[in-house]
Amino acid sequence: MKPRVIIVGGGNGGLLTAHRIADVADVTLIEAGIDPGDPVPPAFLHEHGYPDHDWDYTNLDSGQHLVRGRVLGGGSTVNAAAGSRGQPSGFEGWGPGWQWDDLLPAMRAIETDEQYGAEPYHGDSGPIRITRLAPGPLDDAFSAASAGAGHPLCADHNAPGSRGYGPWPTNRVDGGRWGALAAVAPLVRDRITLRDRTLVRRVLVDGGRAVGVDVDGPGGREQLFADLVVISCGAFGTPELLWRSGIEAPGIGEGLQDHPWLMMNVLARNEADVFARPVSGSLLRAPVADDPADEFQVFPFSTWLYDHSAPRASYSVSVALMQPVSRGSVGRADDDSARIRLGHLDHPSDLDRMVRAVMHTADLIDEMASSGIVTIPGDAWWRTRDLSTAVRQRVETYNHPVASCGIDRTVDRRLNVEGVEGLKIIDASVMPKIPDGGPNLVTMAIGWLGGGIILGEIA
Repeated sequence: MKPRVIIVGGGNGGLLTAHRIADVADVTLIEAGIDPGDPVPPAFLHEHGYPDHDWDYTNLDSGQHLVRGRVLGGGSTVNAAAGSRGQPSGFEGWGPGWQWDDLLPAMRAIETDEQYGAEPYHGDSGPIRITRLAPGPLDDAFSAASAGAGHPLCADHNAPGSRGYGPWPTNRVDGGRWGALAAVAPLVRDRITLRDRTLVRRVLVDGGRAVGVDVDGPGGREQLFADLVVISCGAFGTPELLWRSGIEAPGIGEGLQDHPWLMMNVLARNEADVFARPVSGSLLRAPVADDPADEFQVFPFSTWLYDHSAPRASYSVSVALMQPVSRGSVGRADDDSARIRLGHLDHPSDLDRMVRAVMHTADLIDEMASSGIVTIPGDAWWRTRDLSTAVRQRVETYNHPVASCGIDRTVDRRLNVEGVEGLKIIDASVMPKIPDGGPNLVTMAIGWLGGGIILGEIA
């Protein structure tokens, strides 16, 4: 008889875990949102922003909305489909079993890189397609400005040690997202029991061991039982479920990290240039100062694509700090919901380095404007005399929350929740520290590795 495994949450971590163990375990995957089905409806491949499929979280520091997908595929169904891993140095400090050399086989296993799949640091047979899209005129102008500033050309941003400007690696197929919903869900639907539109109210714990879950779904309230429960609800949802379950593991909600992000909006002289390639174009990765591991990212994209109130000619050149020192928290409200404070730029060094990154980005924008392809608004906020205040007031989220239930705090190195047997966490919350790339592919790799841990335990 196969061991029974319940996975709570159908995002990157949950779906990749299910994919890895489905042939040796009786898996029930429970997703609070809908399963849009296969083939995936075009809206879930191409559009951005789904108010009907969102968890409606808020950053209490700023009042800004925090996008989290309440739908099968989770964040990879609503994100910008960036396929960047980050540098090997960004995983230093993750500890035994979770360093770059441990994660690389998982990253190779999940991907098919269309340009560099034959390289030893890439995969050529995984479900997640990685490609690089042809640039548009504004990408070319941004790349020219980056080259003029002395940055090297980078053909593959996922090559270890690479930096400079070059095309974004992206998990897109025919212009649409190719994340966990499109790429992985079709591989598991016939191998598991998938319960969508079903909210897990709490994990059932008996005698210090997780034995199942209490759910509320289309058929009403019921209890489901298993030999192992895996929580994959993300950096905000996982702490909430632990609290609702009365689980008092150490460090829940502590150590939250996110990449602080700023938008510097200009206007394209030719609106058609914006939509020649509105997403996943050119990316610049560069050190903030002398430390090559202290990186910032800059990339341009169509503002209108994400904010339909913006002029269609609006073009955002955005900048993000990729190794923030600041820490936020996921606090516990009286109703056990998450009180999220991202803590952007709380540490003085983060503010100082972000100001430097903005100043460099402003120089790139000036160069683009000198070529005549964009115009800079007269009230451009980055031209203020008090740039530190302006940066602090305008900082936003890169939507990369991680580390709220980190390894060696809330879970051990095999992702077991401290103090509760039969309960694991496999999602972005277990990262000990934020990587200097997006967490999209890294969370998938954690799901793959977490599934491998389970395979070893039930074999």
